[in-house]
Amino acid sequence: MQRHFTVPANFEEAIAKALVDYKLSLSDSKELAKCVLALSDFFITQPEGQTPWHESWAQVAYLCYYLPLNAVRLRAVIGEGEKRGFFQDLEDVYDFGAGLATASLSLSETQNLKYTLIERATEPQRLIEKYFPFFKSQEWIRTIGSSQIKNPKKSLALFSYSLTELSDLPAWAYECEALMIAEPSTQQDGRKLMELRAKLLEKGFHVWAPCTHEGPCPLLTQSKTDWCHDRIHFDAPKWFLNMEEQLPMKNRTLTTSYLLMRKTKPEAIAAARVVGDTLKEKGKDRQMICRGSDREFLAWMHKFKIQQEIPRGALIEIPEGLQKVSNELRVQQEIIVL
Repeated sequence: MQRHFTVPANFEEAIAKALVDYKLSLSDSKELAKCVLALSDFFITQPEGQTPWHESWAQVAYLCYYLPLNAVRLRAVIGEGEKRGFFQDLEDVYDFGAGLATASLSLSETQNLKYTLIERATEPQRLIEKYFPFFKSQEWIRTIGSSQIKNPKKSLALFSYSLTELSDLPAWAYECEALMIAEPSTQQDGRKLMELRAKLLEKGFHVWAPCTHEGPCPLLTQSKTDWCHDRIHFDAPKWFLNMEEQLPMKNRTLTTSYLLMRKTKPEAIAAARVVGDTLKEKGKDRQMICRGSDREFLAWMHKFKIQQEIPRGALIEIPEGLQKVSNELRVQQEIIVL
């Protein structure tokens, strides 16, 4: 079963309200696309540059394009955490490099927590406070140190697309009970996150998601090119599709790399995770799975006439007694998706 997400209705209403002040509406697809292209070109030409929050075209681009896409990605990540009870007993969230606070906004949809947003730019705060009044219990600060973490055992350090340029987590984050990290699903950022997972395990943290085990990551230790990321389907609203027609980037599916880790150990889960898209090969179809330190594939042999494509990131039940040939588990019945 594929995972489908769309833009939350209250986000859409807030975006529409905000655009009025720029003398735009959700139906102005060409003008919205021009803003998105301008910000995209800025990031391409100035990859190390600070986000130009002071520019109205950058604000429009974030509101109508990047915020919806990232909200959908983060809603999928948060959903996986909720299935495992990851947010239970947490009270405080420290959102580092919050930007337009998309991660905290998305988390606040279902989790009644206190949110501290760490962001140097002042413009995002103005936008959030003006156009997203439903987002409560928030405080904005420019920097943070360990002394500002009031109750580490009840605190979540949240990093959403803010670790790319850092070599490590800041020291205060290691003091928190929980970590939620979502990064771009590029090979470089994905493998960097897998390396961070190993370091966090050494420091006493436990993996709650996406992994179902705490052994060495086979995508990191047994491959020089693989990286871990999930794929979800984006049911874009009509206005977004109209805007996207003017853009070279299409977003029918979205990917993200993430980690949910806590100092508290989770309940064991007897499942494997699909970590690869379907590979069509002569005589068989294959999908990579992860359930331990070995790099393994499910293999559907065409002679058995079973066709199945499991969503990347899904948890599955591995039947007992599957024939194993090299690193392949030969499938002779449909795999149960949990």
